[in-house]
Amino acid sequence: MSHVFRVLKKFYNVIITDDADYIICDIFGTPYEHCKYPQIRIMQTGENYIPDFNTVDYAISRYPLNLHDRNFYLPGCVAPLDHWLALSKKNREYDDGLLKEKEFFANFIAGHESEYGIRGAFFKKLCEYKRVESPGTYLNNMPDGQTVSWNNSSKTDFQRKCKFTLCFESTKHEGFITEKITDAFYADTIPVYYGSSNITDIFNKKAFINCSDYADFDEVIQLIKELDTDDEKYLTMLRQPIFTTANYPEKILDELEKYILHIFEQPLNDAYRRSRVYFGKQYDNYLANTTIKRESMLQKTAARILGIIKKK
Repeated sequence: MSHVFRVLKKFYNVIITDDADYIICDIFGTPYEHCKYPQIRIMQTGENYIPDFNTVDYAISRYPLNLHDRNFYLPGCVAPLDHWLALSKKNREYDDGLLKEKEFFANFIAGHESEYGIRGAFFKKLCEYKRVESPGTYLNNMPDGQTVSWNNSSKTDFQRKCKFTLCFESTKHEGFITEKITDAFYADTIPVYYGSSNITDIFNKKAFINCSDYADFDEVIQLIKELDTDDEKYLTMLRQPIFTTANYPEKILDELEKYILHIFEQPLNDAYRRSRVYFGKQYDNYLANTTIKRESMLQKTAARILGIIKKK
């Protein structure tokens, strides 16, 4: 929810209270807990989840849904924000000396397998050509199992030593673009991307390898081999502008700001969008009551477990 609060704090004196006019929620925690609150509901999703617009008025989601003014498409590649904003100002005029800093051929950093096993399959196939460093928790092949972290500079520092970065989304859905490709560009490495077909709406197709442009993984790996063995070809791709549209990072953040202000600058009673009568109300009440019952059940279960522990 950082984007919402960042904008609100810029224009308003934000007070977080139980007695509020707006509820800002996400998909984590207790499912549908927001249904217990009658206020105007704004959801920011951080994962591959399509908001349920029967239960929220507005959403900032990772999918380009068109539902009047109720959804804002904010791809996950906008985070982390400092990386995102730095990309539009990045100097891409790399000299030949950069190649001396590339200690490794490629890296693969993931916490789990993707849908249909695509991540693991490509990683293993590319390793048949050259070793691919895997310092994530999935398919880790590092000495003593060492890993890099998303919470500090270790991931960027490691990727910067690599010529290529495998950027495979966990699922291939239209519009679902995460920070993987952003991090690769930020670390001055060529992304090898697999995921959303609208990736080139944002990122310059000449600046990265889009697996979806090729008939199969063999063709992708053949291109990687060509770039790996031809320094001039490699540097030509690395020097390409990152974005399809200049100043895209600032532009989408400006649009997000306008979207959020549009919600809050309406008269309060005009800002509702979800149905609050008949079937809409029944559905909302059902989810709210289910949530309350589930929380009560979990509390009782926790109490029973605690009692067993005490007896021991």
